Amino acid sequence: MSLHEELELVIDKMVEEFNKLKKENEQLWSQLEALEKEKDELESKVRELELKIRTDNEVIGSLVERIRKNLSGQNFSQQEEKTE
Repeated sequence: MSLHEELELVIDKMVEEFNKLKKENEQLWSQLEALEKEKDELESKVRELELKIRTDNEVIGSLVERIRKNLSGQNFSQQEEKTE
């Protein structure tokens, strides 16, 4: 095999390896973009759930306060009835 043929073979292998790496790189970038999109969607869902939790906590707190007021009003009414 001549030096020229050996050189062609080496260059062909380098080009083949380059194309393989390029394809792998493109696949990895696609995967990265898909994962970033999924991460963004999940972060958005987390923000929505955090907002829902805060809202639900406020509603529950308000309901608990109303129940306490009602119960304390009932206790006051019952104490008045007992004293009469």
